[in-house]
Amino acid sequence: MNGSKAFRRPVSTTERMYFPMRELAPPFLMQLVVPGSGNIAPEALRQAVIMAADATPGARLRRHGAEWIDSGIAPAVRVVDGHRLSYPALEADPVLTSGIGPTPDATVEVLLLTGAPTTLIFRVFHGVMDGIGMVAWVTNVLRALRGEDPVPQPDPVADQELVAKVGAPGRPTPMIPRYRSAVGRGRQHRDLAPHLLRHRRIEAAGPGALARVCALLAAETPGTSRIMMPVDLRRHDPTLRSTANLALPLFLDIEPGRDWTAIKDQIKTGLRERRELNQLASTRITLVPDPVNRGVLRTTNWLGARLGRNLASATVSHMGRFTAEDLAVPGFRPTGLFVLPQHSVAMPLLFGLTEFDGHTDLTVSARNGAGIEARLEALLDRIVAMLELAG
Repeated sequence: MNGSKAFRRPVSTTERMYFPMRELAPPFLMQLVVPGSGNIAPEALRQAVIMAADATPGARLRRHGAEWIDSGIAPAVRVVDGHRLSYPALEADPVLTSGIGPTPDATVEVLLLTGAPTTLIFRVFHGVMDGIGMVAWVTNVLRALRGEDPVPQPDPVADQELVAKVGAPGRPTPMIPRYRSAVGRGRQHRDLAPHLLRHRRIEAAGPGALARVCALLAAETPGTSRIMMPVDLRRHDPTLRSTANLALPLFLDIEPGRDWTAIKDQIKTGLRERRELNQLASTRITLVPDPVNRGVLRTTNWLGARLGRNLASATVSHMGRFTAEDLAVPGFRPTGLFVLPQHSVAMPLLFGLTEFDGHTDLTVSARNGAGIEARLEALLDRIVAMLELAG
């Protein structure tokens, strides 16, 4: 790393709120999982990670005060011999719940699980990347494994700089904790895992999966639901090549019984009006000292768990469509791809959707509490049945 010439960018206000989450909802990582048939040589993976990181400096960031700076150190590759993910209770898996390494200031890590099926797991602290940025990073590693040149991601731009450039059309949606959850509320105590982490594979990939999930969640929730849908801000500057946090939420207020097609139209209207750009202003609360930020988040968690009053009913993200043909590398052919969301004390449910070769992967992180697990499993059963029928 060479002083002022190093890749660097400010820590945005959005990213500031993620630092306390590492203490309150550990390990607070997005984890992109790629199971497959065949094998990957650990040394070949390490060399691919080094090559991909050279083109993706956002994968090598360390925090220095108010800035992210490229450390010049490629993410660690950790081989976990013989390990298989602990389905269905992924929140208890010792690998998925472990801290990122090799040092506490690391922000990205790659795991290679050698138990059948061979599985790659890309682990990312949300403070340095959003979901689309993580996908770009993963794609670059796979390109390097194929002997192809990674796609450079040289722009040190996150949400604050981009919104300042393109402008916000209006005011942010007020954040008031009054929204219920489709799994209800449940008192937390030490005998329960603080969060649940679950995955379902759906043998269909029909149209409108995100809108359909939103409609079902609203149907299962008393009163109006507020669904948070992250929107990729890169759509406002297609030339931008950055893996930074470039997502802001589009809030969808949905009453029970609204058809999924109406929700799809609601999404289109929000995107056309660029409403997600307004939400950067609501992140200014993070400019308070970190201890105050932690206190606000603890209170938010208590209101949701004990009183069922949440800032939003759920987050629902669609991370894209993928094929084995596009992702295969010599000796290893993916059989799926899914994203395990980070845990959150500020949100009761975080859903992730991906499509892969005609099937859909559904994942969820849920704030746990008395009675929540059974209600979550029943809710997932209904979502799976709905999407299979629609497909």
